Amino acid sequence: MKRRTFFQAAGVQVLAASTLPSTLSALDVPIEEVDPDPSQSSDLVDLFHRHMQLCELSAGENFLFFSRPDFARPEYIEASLAAAKILGANAYSLVATTPGGGGAVDPSRQEGGDLLEEAFVAADLVYGAIPLYTDAHNAALAAGTRTLMVQQPVSTLRRMFPDEDVIQRTYAGARRMAAANEIRVTDDQGSDFTLRKDGRKGHAQVGISSIPGRWDHWPSGLVACGPLEDRSEGVYMVNPGDIILGIQTRCTTPVKITLEGGRLTAIEGGTDADMIRERLELFQDYRHPEGRLADPFRIAHAGWGTEHRAQWQVMGMDSESLIGNVMVSIGRNMFDSGDEFAGLGGENYTPVHIDICCRNKNMFLDGDQVIENGRLIPELV
Repeated sequence: MKRRTFFQAAGVQVLAASTLPSTLSALDVPIEEVDPDPSQSSDLVDLFHRHMQLCELSAGENFLFFSRPDFARPEYIEASLAAAKILGANAYSLVATTPGGGGAVDPSRQEGGDLLEEAFVAADLVYGAIPLYTDAHNAALAAGTRTLMVQQPVSTLRRMFPDEDVIQRTYAGARRMAAANEIRVTDDQGSDFTLRKDGRKGHAQVGISSIPGRWDHWPSGLVACGPLEDRSEGVYMVNPGDIILGIQTRCTTPVKITLEGGRLTAIEGGTDADMIRERLELFQDYRHPEGRLADPFRIAHAGWGTEHRAQWQVMGMDSESLIGNVMVSIGRNMFDSGDEFAGLGGENYTPVHIDICCRNKNMFLDGDQVIENGRLIPELV
């Protein structure tokens, strides 16, 4: 159980307040403990209550809902706080004006970032718009905080509520991924590339954070790995109908990505190729203050979906989680945790991250095929 004293004094914004100044200060932004009325949205409260039980939130623990002023689902804040209070937890909300992990800088390195880190470290369980690829989040995971991204539509939360079959399938895949050294992806449209991952862990997302130091995303079902940043070779085709989540679009024209020596050396095609390339170019001049790798033109992670209830026409976590879907993403991957099956273990601090979700691909681990033309081969994982 984390210390409650931080929340009694720290500069954090609570549920009913409006916005924070750009600089978070423990001196000028007081905190209050929230005691919402559960009757205001009882079905949503019940949904969060059932989910928090899976995350093993217990009496006396600190629950924090983290968001920003533009958070699209403010009803989740009150419902989750009510659910946490029902379980006997100390419930708080923090609304910070620091950007998420997709912004131009790491929010934990901005003015006020220390406070963000302290708030996460002091919590036992954090829901909301988690700033995933940040030093603050990594520090919280190292301290044992359980964190969970919660921002998909409620219909998606209900449809893909954590499921035991998905959980078992995902952890089996993560164990298989962890044991492999080479990932190869092919398709009938010209994809054929390899990624080396020697020593990197297998990451599992199942929609639950019940283990100290674990991050997850509700809803989701997927296996991933952060490959070695300098060991990718070949051709990666993004085909019409594939989903480019980083720019929220479905691919309409073929995109050919050439990988050499760990870098994306060419991104060729029509408008979709232009959008991917121009998005990455926005961050090519960023330099990490401590000199760490910050190259937007490198693979971030690779893996496959394990969720049989995901729907391809629903863009978002459905796109990443659809069973048999192959996701090979670009950019930032410096996310890790103490959990054996949570984290990418990457070293790329570029601010940009683009998830690309593709159907009808083949994936091999050390030569063994685990995805065949978009179909998961269960006996191998």
